Amino acid sequence: MAHTLEQTINALLEQEPALRQWLEQMRALIRDTRGVTAIAGLTPAETEEFLRLDPRLRAHRGAMTTAEFEAASGRHAELKSRIEAALQDGAIESLSDWGAPARG
Repeated sequence: MAHTLEQTINALLEQEPALRQWLEQMRALIRDTRGVTAIAGLTPAETEEFLRLDPRLRAHRGAMTTAEFEAASGRHAELKSRIEAALQDGAIESLSDWGAPARG
């Protein structure tokens, strides 16, 4: 049976509890317009890619060629940079609202 992207992302997050906890603490797990879990700054498909790359890079020795490792490391760094930028943008946005009169 084929899994939905949502099921795949949730399964990958379950396999990496420390990463999931960090993402939750950073409030980086979001839902896109269709209600699919994603990491801030990434699409759901990119979220799946990031979650698949992260453990492969940590355990790569012998599992990937040097070229594969370099390509995977570069892509992982690109995705991680987008996550960090989205989190920074979110923090700046929340600070800009701090101290402002309540809207209502």
